[in-house]
Amino acid sequence: MNSRLQAKTIERTPTMHYKNYDIFVIAFPRPDGHWSASGEVQKYGAEGLEIAQQFSGSFKAASETQAKLAVIRDAKMKIDAILAELN
Repeated sequence: MNSRLQAKTIERTPTMHYKNYDIFVIAFPRPDGHWSASGEVQKYGAEGLEIAQQFSGSFKAASETQAKLAVIRDAKMKIDAILAELN
């Protein structure tokens, strides 16, 4: 019996695109009935992946949707701040 586990490829689809950035959001239910969400932002350029970092969260909210929206709002503000610094 082979005890090795086969590696699986995990496909990730961005939750949304914003000003050439991909925002990925993940949410988990909490034991207290609330939801927790955090996010990551990636940007691809001519040379490939330029930015990949934990960018937002962790946010706690009453619902999965509310938690995800908090991450998205935060990520958008941070992306806008980065773009403002570049100009």
